[in-house]
Amino acid sequence: MNRPPLKFGTEWSHAGTFKRYGNELTLWVADAATQEFSDAYKGAPKSLIDAGYSWTDKGHRKSGLMPCWWDLGPVDLCALANAADRAIREAAAARAEKARISEERLAREVAEVAPKAAPIRAELAAMIESRPWALGRQLSEARELVAQGDWTRPAIWQGERLLGNAKGNVERAAERLAKTPPAVWFARAGDKDDRAGALSACRILSALDSDWAAVQNGKGWSQVSCWMGHTLSERDVLDQKEAAHAIGLLHQHRRQLPDELCILIFGSAPTRRRRPAASDAPSLGL
Repeated sequence: MNRPPLKFGTEWSHAGTFKRYGNELTLWVADAATQEFSDAYKGAPKSLIDAGYSWTDKGHRKSGLMPCWWDLGPVDLCALANAADRAIREAAAARAEKARISEERLAREVAEVAPKAAPIRAELAAMIESRPWALGRQLSEARELVAQGDWTRPAIWQGERLLGNAKGNVERAAERLAKTPPAVWFARAGDKDDRAGALSACRILSALDSDWAAVQNGKGWSQVSCWMGHTLSERDVLDQKEAAHAIGLLHQHRRQLPDELCILIFGSAPTRRRRPAASDAPSLGL
């Protein structure tokens, strides 16, 4: 039984006999559609077709068409091999030239945008280091971008978008803190110890908030309080207005705080505590 004269970098399986153009012909099907076969078929289609090579959906269960060889009779192997080799070499050379042009274009773009890319990358890295909470669910994306090699224009656009979103979150937190807090919380924040306790409580919740409110897990800040909570935690001290906002936020999360801290800030421990405070909870630092 005759076999395909050229393998084109793959194995061939006998698929049986099928009718083709009114004739019963032996069919062989390739195990894989290799680059060699695709290049040869595209570059020297007449030579391959005349020798029996083609594509088929018969004799296999793979999706789509697979390279095949129909036994049409004697083949001029030398002419076929020369035509196929020439087509494969020309295709490889064309790909290499295309890759060279692409690499040169990339290098020019990298050099062109480098002055703009450098400060954006640096600012984004600083944001990741100092205020990861501002990036929220985009933190992983930002880290991958900063770790990326040479930046091109799409990377700059991505960096600007991530920075813009993070800065917007910081600005929104500042805007909320600038608003007048409820009088009841403002009055309670008049005591210096209460303000110090509120700051310590904010830092405890921020330490618990390792996912920046991305997952509803009962730990740390909520999505509503995340930006303000982390902003307050960054303060060295809280003034009365800031402490009032902090106390308002902390009241929503008081069940995560130690009893003694709740008593200091709110005058009593929370009821129906979901779970006891962890023994390794952050220090109050009062």
